[in-house]
Amino acid sequence: MKPSEITPKKIKQLYETKKISSPKIAKIYNCTPEYIRHLLRKYKIRIRTKSGARKLLFNISIPKEKLRTLYLKEKLPSSEIAKKFDCSPSLIIKKLREYYIPVRTIKETRSLLKPRSPQKDFSKNPKEKAYLIGLRIGDLHVYSTSETSPTIFVHTNSTQLEFIRLFENLFSPYNKARKTGPDKKNAISIRCSLNRSFNFLLNKEDLIEPWILKNKEYFASFLAGYIDAEGSFCLCVGNAVFSIKSQDKNVLSQIRKKLIELKILLRPSQLARKKGTRDSKNIVSNKDVYAIYIYRKDSLLNLIKLINPYLKYTKRRRDMKIVENNIILRNKKYNCRQDVKWFREYLKEGIAI
Repeated sequence: MKPSEITPKKIKQLYETKKISSPKIAKIYNCTPEYIRHLLRKYKIRIRTKSGARKLLFNISIPKEKLRTLYLKEKLPSSEIAKKFDCSPSLIIKKLREYYIPVRTIKETRSLLKPRSPQKDFSKNPKEKAYLIGLRIGDLHVYSTSETSPTIFVHTNSTQLEFIRLFENLFSPYNKARKTGPDKKNAISIRCSLNRSFNFLLNKEDLIEPWILKNKEYFASFLAGYIDAEGSFCLCVGNAVFSIKSQDKNVLSQIRKKLIELKILLRPSQLARKKGTRDSKNIVSNKDVYAIYIYRKDSLLNLIKLINPYLKYTKRRRDMKIVENNIILRNKKYNCRQDVKWFREYLKEGIAI
């Protein structure tokens, strides 16, 4: 209805007889409450005082059992319940307290809120799952506000724009990722909200799950994710080196064991940095940091062949290519001569060649 259709008789009937508030009359006629009050004054209809308006508001009948069902069983927020009874959310909260129905905390209320943007279910692809688990153990922070919340949050921060783009590429098929920063240290923070089909990312344990270890492709995908987070390919005094440094001592041990099964030889993990010491970026480690290294040319080439289909971080792929080219060049130059030094070390440690 249009504001021009408001007659003195009609507005008096709505306001005085039916006791409808000016905001609700305004909704009927698609105008503002201020305009309705202007008409009330114009037609000399007495405007209710604040106390009078409150009396009408609080006289709304809200049955206890109905309210209990809507609030506790159906988990509706007070704003939704208020719409059903044509009242304000504050009145619903008042009635909840009157009926001794426990009111939700802010944290509980937030956990029931619907996400602002649609969240798609995880693809259920086991290789993608293995990769994300590897990346999560290495460099992702994943949490949920409560056990009942339908949403989990995945977060990381980095000074490397390529890693931020990797995060976006991984999670944008499921929801929009939101960025903030850079901060004083030039780090960008990025976060994505996901639904409960990503529950597998919540737990962070120093452990590789059996289903990953039993399948070569799943393990390769997991390892690629972990390397994208924690690994490094580099040249040291002209020679190719691969390393992983992390606090996950057991994960490193499992990786080494599986790589040896796949004829990729490497020595046991070693303590790289003690708890409480600072790294090159002046970051203090809250745990001991361990490292595994691969120096052998044949093992490095086998590792590259294993993870190449799954490695996604552009910087890591670029460094891996430099290492691969270095080995190919050295093999041509020295006629594929074996790494005698490491051959002897492996024999001492009982590693089958």
